[in-house]
Amino acid sequence: MTTTTNPVPHKLRKDDTIRMQPWLRTPAIPFAKAWWQRQPKQTRTGLAVAAVFALAGTLSLCASLGRPAGQADSAKAANAAALSQETSAPDAGKVWAATKAWQGSGAKETETFTVSGHWRVDWIFSPSSASAVFQVYIYSADGRQLMNLAANSQKGGSDTSFWAGPGTYFLKINSSGGDWKVGVQDLH
Repeated sequence: MTTTTNPVPHKLRKDDTIRMQPWLRTPAIPFAKAWWQRQPKQTRTGLAVAAVFALAGTLSLCASLGRPAGQADSAKAANAAALSQETSAPDAGKVWAATKAWQGSGAKETETFTVSGHWRVDWIFSPSSASAVFQVYIYSADGRQLMNLAANSQKGGSDTSFWAGPGTYFLKINSSGGDWKVGVQDLH
């Protein structure tokens, strides 16, 4: 089986090139400048700001792609993978030891605390209004990474959430319309 190709005649190639030359010679800058000047001042300002943000985002992305993962990134990844919620206390033969406790009303970010393998978050909430909200978030001390939600209630009451994963954490308590008490206990 033999295949043949029909090359484009030399004359046609020259004609195509000649037709493209005027387009290639036309500078785009005067057209862009004329378009830019026709735009209202607010549009030009908005486009300039958007271009600056797009450039900054692109540069940030390029910089992060070229940076090797450091120890802080490794610690965050290890801590993020290590925390998991448990349905109940894992070993009845061990003793719970109070690590930290806080109380108040309104929002609070606690200091960091360190726990070993199994631990728990206990909470009590007494709402003072029908629109009360109470939430407790667990954050990793390394990099302020949200790990999980320990409590979320709009009613009064108390509860406990059990966790598996050693590490150093802190809690963000979001509360409006009530008093609360939160405690962390470690299993020894």
